[in-house]
Parts: sequence; C-alpha cells; structure tokens
Amino acid sequence: MTHSPPPQLGDQELEEHDFEPAIANESGPSTPPTRKPSPEDSSSPEDSSSQLQQADVINVESTTMDEDALPADATSSQPISSQQSNMLAPPSQSQSGSRPSSPLPKRTSLVPTEPVKEPTIEIVPRLVIEKMVLVNFKSYAGRQEIGPFHKSFTSIVGPNGSGKSNVIDALLFVFGYRASKMRQGKLSELIHNSSGAEDLDSCTVEIHFCEILDLPGPDNFERIQGSTLVVARQAYQNNSSKYFINNFASSYTAVTTLLKGRGIDLDHKRFLILQGEVESISQMKAKAQNEHEDGLLEYLEDIIGTSAYKDTIEKSAIELEALNDERSERLTRVKYVEKERESLEERKREAETFLKNENNLAVKQSALYQIYLWDCKKKATKEEKLVTQLTAKLEEDQNKHKGLKDEVQALENEHNARVKEYEKIDKETSEILKQLAKIDREDVQMQENRKHLKNKEKKATKALAADKHALSENQSWVRNHEADLIKHQSELEKLERNLEAAEEELENIRQSLKGKTEEFSQQIEVHQKELAPWTAKIVAKQSEVDMAQSEHDLLQEKAKNQRSNYEDALEALNTLKNSQASKESEIVELQESINASAGQIANMERKIKEMATRESLLRDRANLARNRAEEGKASQQKTQSRSAVLNRNLGAIDDKYDVAISTACPALDNIVVDNVEVGQQCVEFVRKNNLGRVSLILLSQLPKRNLNPIQTPENVPRLFDLVRPADPKFAPAFYSVMQDTLVAEDLRQANRIAYGKQRWRVVTLDGQLIDKSGTMTGGGTRVMRGAMSSTLSTGEYTPEAIAQLEHERDQAEAEYKFFQQEKLSLERELSSTVVNVPKMEMRLSMFKMDVEASQKRIRESEKRVEVLRNEAEPKPAEVAKMKQLIKKATELRAEVTSIKKNAQSIEEKIKDLQNKILDAGGVKLRAQKSKVDGLREQIEALGDRSTKTKVAKNKAEKDVVKLSAQIAKHEKELAEVSEDLEKLEREIKEKSQEAVGIRKRGEEAKQIMEEKKEQMEEMKHELDAKIKVINKIRTAEVEMKNQLDDLKQSLSEVERRVKHWKDLLQELTIQEVDYDEDEVVAELQEIPETELGMIDKHELEQQIQMLEQQISSAKPNLSVLEEYKKREEEYLARAKDLEEITLRREEAKKAYDELRKRRLDEFMAGFQIISLRLKEMYQMITLGGNAELELVDSLDPFSEGIIFSVMPPKKSWKNISNLSGGEKTLSSLALVFALHHFKPTPLYVMDEIDAALDFRN
Repeated sequence: MTHSPPPQLGDQELEEHDFEPAIANESGPSTPPTRKPSPEDSSSPEDSSSQLQQADVINVESTTMDEDALPADATSSQPISSQQSNMLAPPSQSQSGSRPSSPLPKRTSLVPTEPVKEPTIEIVPRLVIEKMVLVNFKSYAGRQEIGPFHKSFTSIVGPNGSGKSNVIDALLFVFGYRASKMRQGKLSELIHNSSGAEDLDSCTVEIHFCEILDLPGPDNFERIQGSTLVVARQAYQNNSSKYFINNFASSYTAVTTLLKGRGIDLDHKRFLILQGEVESISQMKAKAQNEHEDGLLEYLEDIIGTSAYKDTIEKSAIELEALNDERSERLTRVKYVEKERESLEERKREAETFLKNENNLAVKQSALYQIYLWDCKKKATKEEKLVTQLTAKLEEDQNKHKGLKDEVQALENEHNARVKEYEKIDKETSEILKQLAKIDREDVQMQENRKHLKNKEKKATKALAADKHALSENQSWVRNHEADLIKHQSELEKLERNLEAAEEELENIRQSLKGKTEEFSQQIEVHQKELAPWTAKIVAKQSEVDMAQSEHDLLQEKAKNQRSNYEDALEALNTLKNSQASKESEIVELQESINASAGQIANMERKIKEMATRESLLRDRANLARNRAEEGKASQQKTQSRSAVLNRNLGAIDDKYDVAISTACPALDNIVVDNVEVGQQCVEFVRKNNLGRVSLILLSQLPKRNLNPIQTPENVPRLFDLVRPADPKFAPAFYSVMQDTLVAEDLRQANRIAYGKQRWRVVTLDGQLIDKSGTMTGGGTRVMRGAMSSTLSTGEYTPEAIAQLEHERDQAEAEYKFFQQEKLSLERELSSTVVNVPKMEMRLSMFKMDVEASQKRIRESEKRVEVLRNEAEPKPAEVAKMKQLIKKATELRAEVTSIKKNAQSIEEKIKDLQNKILDAGGVKLRAQKSKVDGLREQIEALGDRSTKTKVAKNKAEKDVVKLSAQIAKHEKELAEVSEDLEKLEREIKEKSQEAVGIRKRGEEAKQIMEEKKEQMEEMKHELDAKIKVINKIRTAEVEMKNQLDDLKQSLSEVERRVKHWKDLLQELTIQEVDYDEDEVVAELQEIPETELGMIDKHELEQQIQMLEQQISSAKPNLSVLEEYKKREEEYLARAKDLEEITLRREEAKKAYDELRKRRLDEFMAGFQIISLRLKEMYQMITLGGNAELELVDSLDPFSEGIIFSVMPPKKSWKNISNLSGGEKTLSSLALVFALHHFKPTPLYVMDEIDAALDFRN
C-alpha cells in the first residue's frame, strides 16, 4: 500500500479495488437462510462467500504502516481530490511502480481474481449509499462531496489526521448520535473552524441513498429510477440540530424509524465497528458476572433479540412463586372441610335417596295417571265424533242407495234378454254363412267347369285353325306341284327341240367332216346300235330305282312324324300327371287344415263356454277381494292402539274344519307375543292384577321351519295349511301347536293314514283324533267347537294384513282383466278360424274340380298317346314294303351297275371314236358335241325333278283328304262346347244373383250382431259397476253397524276409566324437601298434552314399580341432611377459592413456560446460524483454521454462558482469550461477519479493524 505526502485539511487519497467484496450475498436486505448447513457448506471459502449479503462496506484504514509492508502486486493508488472521493478496493500495484528490495511472503487473496460464477438467483433491489455531501463538517471546509461509492466495497485510506474517521463521524451525525460519540463535547464543535472559515453558523451532512439491482460482474448494477433517498442533519452554534428527508424538515424519530425500516440496525449498531471494538469481543467472558457487564452470552442474546425476554421472565417467575404459596394455603383448608363432609356422605345419601324416590314416585305416578286420563279423554272424544259421523253416514247411505237393488235387477233381466236375442241372431247368421259357403262352393265348381270348357274351346279352335292352315298349305302344294309338272313338261319339250336342233347341227358338222370322219362315224354308229339296248335298259332300271327310293323316303318321313307326335303327346301327359299329383297333395293338406280348423273351432267353442263360467267366478272373486280390501281399510280406521299383545284372533279356518281344529289344537287360546321382553311384561301384568295362569308363545324363540305344503297320504289336507293367518308372521305360532296334523274325512280313512308306513297325527272332521303314539281320543256325544272362527275379526286388520288384502285384490283384478283379454283373444281367433274355413273349403273344391278336369284330360291324353304309340310304330306291311323297296332299289342299282359295266367297253369305244372325230373336227365339233351333251343332261335332270314332283303331289292330295275330315270333326266339337258354355253362363249368372242376396243378408246380420254385442258389453259394464257399488254398500253398512256397536261399548268403558284416574290423581301428594337448593323437586303439575304424547308410558310404569320396591326396603335418618348441607356450603366456598387461585397459578405457569421456551427456541435457532457462519468465516479468513461457539451447559445455555473456542491454522483448540492479538482480531472479525450474516444490514462501517493484525495474520 502506498500513499502520497499528507494532504492539506480536507484532502485525502482513495483507491478503488477492482474485485468482488469478501462480504457479499445474493440479494438485498433479507432474512438469512436458517437451514442446517451440510459439511459441504463449510468446505470451500469460495462457496460460502457466494452466500454472503451484498452491502456497502466502508473500510477506514490507517496508513501509519510503510508501503513496503505490502506485496508489490497488491498495491496501487491514484491521487484524487476530496471533492471526488471514490469507493476503493485493495490496490494491485504501487503508484510509483517500485518493488520492495527483498520479497516478502506473498499473502493469498481472499477473493478469486476472476469473477466467480454465481448461481441463478432472483435479483431483488437493495439499498446502497451513493455518495455523502459534507458542508463545513469538522475538518471539511465548504461543500465536500465524497463519492460515488462502489456498489459493494470501498476503503478509505490515508495518513493519521487526514480525516478518515470524520467520514464515520459524518455517518454517526446523520444517524442521530450525540457529539460525544463523534469525539466532541457538544454539537457546535462539529462546525468547521479554520483560518479563513471562522464563525460559521452551521454544518450539514447529507447521505444520498438509492436502490440498485445487481447485475453479473463485480461493477455492474442497475439503478432503480425514483429510489433516491437523501437524509440530512444540520447542527447550529446553539448546539441544536435539524433533520431533513429529501430536503423536507423531519425529526430524529422519523429519521431513525425510516433508517430502521430500510434495515439499518441503529439499536445494536452492528453495522458500525469503531476503533478498539474488535479487540473487546475477545475479552468477553462466557457470561456476565453482574447486570452492569456484558458477556458473550449477553452479547449474542442482544443480537439475536432474546434479551428482551429476560425482564419479563424474571417478573413471571416471581409472580408464579407467590401464586404457588397462596394455593398451598388454600388447598390445606379445602382438604380439612372435605374430610368433615365425607364423614356425613353415607348417611346423607341414604336419606337423600329415600326422599328422591318418594317424590319421584309421586311425580311419575302423576304423569302416568295424566297419560291414562289423557288417553281416555282423547279416545272418548274421538269415539263420540266417530259415532256421530257413522250414524249420519249410515242413514245417508241407506237413503241414497235405497232403489239401487231394483235398478240392478232390472239391468240383469234386460241383459239376459239381450243375451238371448244375441244368441238367436248369432244362430241365424251361422245359417246364412253356411248357405253362402254352399253357394260359393257351387260357384267355384261352375267357374272351374267354365274354365275347362274355355280351355277345351281354345284347344279345339287352335286345332281347327291349324288343320285349316295345313289344308290350305296342302291344297297350295297340289296346285304348285301341278303347275310345276306343266312347267317341267313345257321345259322338257323346249329342251327336246333344242336338242334336236343341236343334234342336227352336230350332224351337219359331222357331214362336213364326213371324208375325215366317216370311218369313225360308221364305227360309232355300229357301236351305238350295239349300245342302244343297254342304254334303254339303264334308263328303265334307273327310273325304277328313283321311284322305289322316293316311295321309301315318303314312308320313312311319315314314320318319323308319327314318332315325334307320340313323344309330344307323352310329354304333355306327364306334365298333366305331375300337375295332378301336386294338386292332390294340396287337396290332402287343405283337407287336413280344414279338419284341424274344425277341431280347433270345437275346442275353442268348448273353451269359450268354460271360460264364460270361469269368467263369472273370477269376477266374483275380484269383487270379493275388492270388498275384503275395503272392509280391511274401514276396519283399520277404527282400530285404536293397543298394548304389545294383540287382543284378537290371529287366524281363521273354514267352518267345515271347526270341530277338527278345536279337537286337535287345545293351545289356540295361548297369547302370542313378539319377544321375551314383552312376555315378561305380560307375566308381570298378570301377576300384578291376579289374572290367573296364561300360556305365551314367543315368536322370536320359535325355531325356523319350512312351512311350505308337504306331500301327504291320499293327498289329504294338512290342518296347518287350512288356517288363514291374519299376518304371515303368525304362521310359525300356528305350526308350533299344530305341527303336521292331517285332516281325514272319517275314521276309516284316518286309520289308513295314521297306521301306514309313516306314523301321522290325524283328526277327523267329526272330532276323532289319532295320535302318533296310536292313542285315540274324541268322539262321544259332546264335541269341541268354536276354537277358531271362519272369518277374521275386525280388529285383526293390521297394516300388513291390509297390504296383503290389497295385494290379493290387485292380483284378482289383474287376473280377471288378463282372463278377459285371453277370452277376447280366443274369440277373435275363433272368428278368424270360422271365416277361414269356408275359404279353405272353396279352395278345396276348386282343387278337386281341377283334379277332375285334369283326370279327364289325362284320360284323353292317354288315349291319344295310345293311338300315337300305335301310329309311331310302323305297320308290318309298311315295314315290309320299305324293306322291299330298299331291296328292290338295291337290286336295281346292281343291275344298273352291271348293265353299265357291260356297256362300258362299247361306251369307251364310242368315246375313243368320238374323240378321234373331235380331233378331226376341231374345236367347232367339240363345242357342238358339248352342247348336245349338256342338253341331254338337262333333259335327264328335268325328268328326275318331274318324278319327285309327281310323288309329292300324290302325298299332298292324300293329306288334303285327311285334313278335310279332321276339320269337320273340330267344327262339330266347337259347336258342342259353345252350347255347353252358353248353358253354364246362364247357371253362373243365376247363382251370382242368389249369392248377392244371401251375402247382403249375412252382412246385415253381422252388423246387427256387432251392435247387439256392443250394447251387451255396455250393459255388462254398467251392471258390473252397479253390482260393485251394491257390494261396497252392503260391506260398508255391515262395517258401520259393527263399528257403531263397538264404539258405544268402548265409550262406556272409557268414561268409567276417566273417573278412576281422576280419583287416583286427587290422592297423590309430594313432600317438601329443602336439603339441596340446586336440585328442587318439581311440584305435581298438570302436564300439557303436547308433552304427554312424548312420554314413554311403558318405561314410566317400569320406573314406578322400581321406585316402589326401593321405598319399601329403605330405613333412612333424615336429620343428617341439614348438617350435611352446612358442610357442603362451606366446602363449596373453599373449593371455589382454591379453583380460582389454581387457575391463576396455571395461567402464570403457562405464561412463564412459554416465555422460557420462546427465549430458548429463538436463541438456539440464532445461535446455530451464527456458529455455523462463524466457522465458515474463520475458515475463509485464516485459510484452514476453525472456530466455534460452545454452550458451557448444553441443557441450559443461559446458566453458564458461551465460550469462544478457536483453532488457528496448524495449532490446537484454544479459548479466544489465550490467542495472540492478531489471532484474537481475526477470530473477533469472523464473529462480527457471522453476526452480519445472521442479521444483515445494507451497510457496514469499520474503523481500523486491522490495527492489531501482525504480519502473519
């Protein structure tokens, strides 16, 4: 470190260090983290430095030490004026650039020379001092501006007396410190006084604050606009001062409050480390010896803030001790009085119980009698009202429905008459339908006949037309053949003339060549004469061959045509037979369907008759179920609440089995109860009222059994199955007394059943009983009757029974409606079937007629097939003739061949000679010869054609004769068919007119039937409705009469009971008891009706019975009650005092414990944080040492205090008081920095903290 010569007053040198501060953190003033550090947290000074609080640090250093004491690379300075002071960092090079003559050990820098990469954090604004303005303050004359300061660390260095400490004094001045803290006696002495600046009136110091946002890099930041804060203080010669905030007058309180709000700790002044204060920390004891001293415990408690609890805790302890003493005194008094009271407790309890029981008995008896009385009055009022209502309603209903029976009878008579009328019309309609069906069948038959005749006419017409067409064609062929023959003859004559001319021409040519060819001609002539007989023979024989072949071909074609006609007829016959088989199959199916439909109609008619009977039964059953349900509802309305025992019969049985069940079941008079508790109440009631013996059946104790019907010998009924329980829940009770007892018609049947393979208990209808053991009882002149009624009594209609009756009613009505729908469906099916049967019969008739016609056609076809079969096979004469013709033609061809063979040599000779002549005659002769030959061939061909035409003409003439005969036959057949058709059309027309009349009558009859049926149904509905009303009226009248009788009898009984309960109420009294003012027995009062309804009467009866037993057995001493009362009052008064003091003591103890716990918790939390930071700071400062704060008493840190143990590098653990001066300073600084971590502040000011540091430290 270097410096310039001592400056004039107000001058100084500042150096700015271009590196990150050793004390820094991530954000502005905030609460430090309280997490417990891991070992890694303290392993690296660099890591811990990144967690420090960034703040303005002003380090004021003395320069009394020579600049050579620092390493050359750690010093650098530049002079600046006092008007432009800067925040500086440690120098890096001497200003003069000189280096020490001998190098000293180089001290390692506390901060890396390169910026440390900080973790990504949220940037928050923080408060910094931007600059200071001093006006005439101490050694600074005029207006001196110091700044701008560095955002993190600034050192102010200079020689002694240069005014470094005055910067701190300026801060203290603005922060409101007294003049003595600034080394002056009074405020006026702070005003600058020097030559040339005498008699100044005041001095002023301004501190300019602002908020910034830290940016990456040691010098980068962003100033927040509008965050400037200027705090100033002005002192005057009269020793007064004024404060200003942003140039506005303020006060000391406002300024200090503002600065405290910005995080500056003005209470403990930790941001300010003055000269000598570092060493004072190392001299602190573990705990102060008296209240006027400060130990390390008090120093830390003051910073942590738990010292504020000390006075409060002490006061709370004194208060708690006083309350404990007072409570002990009062507790002794209470125990004494309690002991005297407990000696009277037993006798007092006996007397108290006795009086309570007597009064409670009277109160409960009064309540019970009032309940009985209220029940009776309520019942009487209700029954009187019901009597009036029922009487009026009965009279009204009787008058209202007086003539309804006559109306019902008239409706029944009219309905029966209409039923008979409907049946009559139905019968007439059936006859009409039968007639119509008959006419329809006849019409179908005639239609089928007409169809057959039409087909026959059509076929005959078609055959006639075909024959006429064939006749016309054959006649045309005859004419054509005659014309062809004439034409052939004409052509033949022409060809012969041409031949004659050609031969003449040929002869002329030959004559012209006679000299040359005469010899040849003569030879030819000779040969021709020889050939002439042969040629004549060949021509004759060839003509015979052609005739024979033609005749054979005609016979063969005739046979072929007859075979084809036979095959066509046979195919038509097979088609007719297949069609007939199909129709016969359909006839069988239709006949079966008709028979089945007839059976169905008979069954449906029978079922409809049966259903008509059952419909009446179901209607009566539905009416009965409806009446029973209505009766049950009416019965329920008059039923009053009774006790748990149902005082009525629980079942009914048909009168037929009255003697049998009365004989077999003597236990029918047993009382049925729900459970054991109700049974005990019944027994107690009977015993109390001396009602004799009763037998009870407990439903809850009965075993569960299968109550379904069982298979019995001879299918006799089981007695249990004949009983109709009022409620299904009572069935087990009946089974328990009847078991599987069977009912027989007589004793003979009973013996068969009882003594079979399985023993049975059997009773006969006349009362004879055979037990399983074989014993027989009953018989005689007297028989048992009346044990069970045939009908359930009015009172037996429970809600469950009524629900069952309503279910039976709904089921019966649903069954009746379903049955009606089923019957209607069956009637519709019957109607549909009846309508379909005539249609099927008509189709059957049509098919039968088709079959008959088909059979007729088949017979005709079979005849024709038979004829054609005979014709298809050639006749023996024709076959023989065809064979003869073939043989003849063959023989003739052989003869022709033989003749030709014989004449061949002559022809060859002639041919050779002719060729010679032709050769001699040349082309002309050859041509003429060829012409002659061609004409001869034409004449020969024309002769062949003429022969064939003659044969065809002969055949056509024969066909004309045959077809003429067939046409005459067809015309005769058509005349007969036309006559039959005309006759049939007349019959069809007559039947159609007759059918129209019958069909019209049928439609009218059907319409009348529908109308009558609709009228009957309407009348039936009306009649059913009126019958239903009559049944309801009768049921209601009987029910109302029964109810009136029951109500009148019940009303008389109720009036008697009202008088009885009033008398008992008058007899009740209550004793006056004053032994306990807090528990006063109520007087006998009249209970409101609304409350009476909420009291459980049965529980009240049981309580009264228990009280009576307790009173009768007690023998108390009533005089002890007064004495006990006195002791009780005294005890309660003392106990109340004890309770009050105990409550106060507990509250004081709770507050004392809470204060101590809060002090301990807060102190230990802060202590752990400070201790951890101390370790980190010391390790960072000393590069390897260790330091920690230790509790002398780990269980109570406030009893013995705290010791500061240090282990300098390469040394052992020592108490701070045993360290050297430099080591003490470093240890104290580590603690100071740890405290700054615990409670950070925006700025720290330290004055010559390195004064005690030697070269090593």
